[in-house]
Amino acid sequence: MSLSQLQKDFKAGKIYPVYLLHGEESYLIDEAAHYLEAHLLQESEKAFDQQILYGMDVNARNVIEQLMLFPLLAQRRVVIIREAQQLEDLKELEGYVSRPAPSSVLVLCHKGKSVDKRIRLFDAIKKNGFILAADRMKEKEVQSWLMDTASSLHLKLDPEAANLMIELIGTEISQLYPELKKLSISHSNIKPVLPGDIIDLVGMSREYNVFELKNALEAGDVVKTMQIGARMAEQKGYSLIPLIALLNGFYSGLIVVKSLGNASDAAIGEALGNKNAWLISKTKEAARRYSLENLEQCIRWLHIYDMKAKGWYSSADDYALTIELLDHLLYPVKVPLLSE
Repeated sequence: MSLSQLQKDFKAGKIYPVYLLHGEESYLIDEAAHYLEAHLLQESEKAFDQQILYGMDVNARNVIEQLMLFPLLAQRRVVIIREAQQLEDLKELEGYVSRPAPSSVLVLCHKGKSVDKRIRLFDAIKKNGFILAADRMKEKEVQSWLMDTASSLHLKLDPEAANLMIELIGTEISQLYPELKKLSISHSNIKPVLPGDIIDLVGMSREYNVFELKNALEAGDVVKTMQIGARMAEQKGYSLIPLIALLNGFYSGLIVVKSLGNASDAAIGEALGNKNAWLISKTKEAARRYSLENLEQCIRWLHIYDMKAKGWYSSADDYALTIELLDHLLYPVKVPLLSE
């Protein structure tokens, strides 16, 4: 289940005796734990009826003892186990979870990996509690997650804006989720979130950003490509390496589409790992402007400049390397060996 489902159930008055928050995405686990900590008890009740423990400091018996105490001021007693993956005898909680105390709530924050689904404890929690699987998503799943999560935050996220968020921010949930929350403050139930809003969000100039750079490269607009590249390279904190990674994904996608020839949009979406209609249409349009040979040459140039940006075969700064790279991408002809 998801964080939005946890919140939905809570608002509907459905409170579980056990919450298992587990997986690799520790940010989502923290978000869910913070939500439960903020809402299960009133602030004035926490001193007496909330207990926060750490897995490395306790055992299953200590946890059960806390859960079996009666609440003093509140309707329920809340026991939160942070770093539950360090609780050595975690499996021993199975007996309690099978018959949980009606006046207590147990929250297990199990980070780094998922709880083994084959153990009886997992089955008991699945039967009597709520399980949030904070698994690290595959890259092709991020766009769908982004749209669903935006909807749960009452955001009307434009598909083009969603893809731009991924391009500019990356695929890490710990980076994307906070930005969605920022947008929910200014755009909730008001107006759609458009690409321009995303550019404003990440603090980039509307005119000089990687999104516009890609458009200029696609169009073969030499002057605009160089203008944008130069202005981007002048920005404080600029690094060529992330730009190379983004452009590598862009050209790799074009190679996939070019190689498929007249394949259906469904087949293209499957190959790209993203079935968004807007993205498929835009990628097909861009692929028409290149030959397969040119695209392969662009990938080779990106590889060469990735090495140079990391200090191999060159002592030039990122500004000079950016200008050189863009020139080669605009005119992708002979690609030298790194030793040349």
